Amino acid sequence: MRAWRKILTLSFTLLLLVSMSAAPAFANSAQSYWHGTDAAGAMITDGDCPITVEKEWLTFDIGQFPENYYREEADFLKYDARVRAEYTFYNPADYTVEATLVFPFGGAPDYGEAFAYADKYDITVDGEPVDHEIRHTLFFPGEQFKLDEDLENLHEGYMKDSFYRPDMPVTKFTYQASGVDLETYNAASAAFVLNTDEARTRVYFQNCNGGRSLEEGGVQMESWVEPEKLMEVYVIGEPLEPMIDWKIYENGACETEIEGTMTLMGTESMTLKDFAMAEYDAKYGVMESDWYNAVITLLRNCKWEGGAIPAFDVNFNMSHQLMQWYEYDIVIGPGERIENTVTAPIYPSIDGDYEPPVYKYTYLLSPAQTWADFGTLDIEVNTPFYMTKSGPEGFEWQNPGYELHLDSLPDEELTFTLCADEKPDAPGIGGFSQSIFFFVATFITGMISSTLYLRRKEKREKQ
Repeated sequence: MRAWRKILTLSFTLLLLVSMSAAPAFANSAQSYWHGTDAAGAMITDGDCPITVEKEWLTFDIGQFPENYYREEADFLKYDARVRAEYTFYNPADYTVEATLVFPFGGAPDYGEAFAYADKYDITVDGEPVDHEIRHTLFFPGEQFKLDEDLENLHEGYMKDSFYRPDMPVTKFTYQASGVDLETYNAASAAFVLNTDEARTRVYFQNCNGGRSLEEGGVQMESWVEPEKLMEVYVIGEPLEPMIDWKIYENGACETEIEGTMTLMGTESMTLKDFAMAEYDAKYGVMESDWYNAVITLLRNCKWEGGAIPAFDVNFNMSHQLMQWYEYDIVIGPGERIENTVTAPIYPSIDGDYEPPVYKYTYLLSPAQTWADFGTLDIEVNTPFYMTKSGPEGFEWQNPGYELHLDSLPDEELTFTLCADEKPDAPGIGGFSQSIFFFVATFITGMISSTLYLRRKEKREKQ
């Protein structure tokens, strides 16, 4: 018996020591990973364009790493890592081709502000600058670029939708709670049921913090009761019939109804464009139509059943929810070739769990599949730093940087990581690697389980 106790005590001691050594890695709650932005090659907006890409030369000039955080915009603008894409376009047709090209190059990285820096590089054709615009579409930080979906979000002017249109009427209803015993019911909730024809009417509840689908149909939209705070309900499209019927409940579960009143304090009429542009500011450098289109795309994606739109899924300030695109036109005569160069900023993701940190760069090659044909691809990374990983593999070191030649488009996107050290220390747990930690923890847990089992068996045999 004493032997088992010694083993059990030793096992718990070892587990405690391992846990103590592991604690520092988990105790620090500071951010250790920052999202960057993906860049992508030029693509055509017309899928029937006959233009081919005979060759592309990608050059990354990365002489510095970004900071984890920039307090001042001026400091952020000093960061100047970039990617330059040089294309040789050929027109095999017997007629002149005029094409609109777009070049997506990401949204705002976690560590910087967007839009102020976007237009500091030229786009050239045969060495001469050409006119271009910065366009924007809805995009969330950290999401993967999806060629078909994201290209569809790029519209000329205000987007056409089966429900939403800029001149659609929107009515704002403002309510205030009263007569609720908040001393007894400090988590009281106000709620209403919505079951409208979403082809005619949709409802945005500004204060919504919860809701649920009902068995009898429709959806219940809920909010905490705050008498000093006004509740705003926006009816988009045709008027509600019947109007909202508020109920007050004792808590967030909305099961037991209690006394209380929701009083209509006022109404206000506006257009859908006014509603969508509530947070718009020209300082962001975004076209009004692009901002509106991003808001409408968001509203379409965040709709519940019964035409309900919950506020917690919608942020009308688009400044950090936008993908940036260059847009420009090229003209190529029959049998003609042109040299087109596009330069864009490139912002890596930062993995601070490594020591020193590792910076990952992503350039999406899949958009090049929109061309009628694609030839060779040469990639050059000019940098004083070490390349620790890459996909596709095959980069060769060429002082000062790395090179890769491909005879055709690869099946994978282009990614590579850079670091100030050739072999950075991998993320660990208090001196143990994660795999060693979990192996030790599993082994000790097994010892404890075996010990307890043998103790019970020994006791039964004695009995």
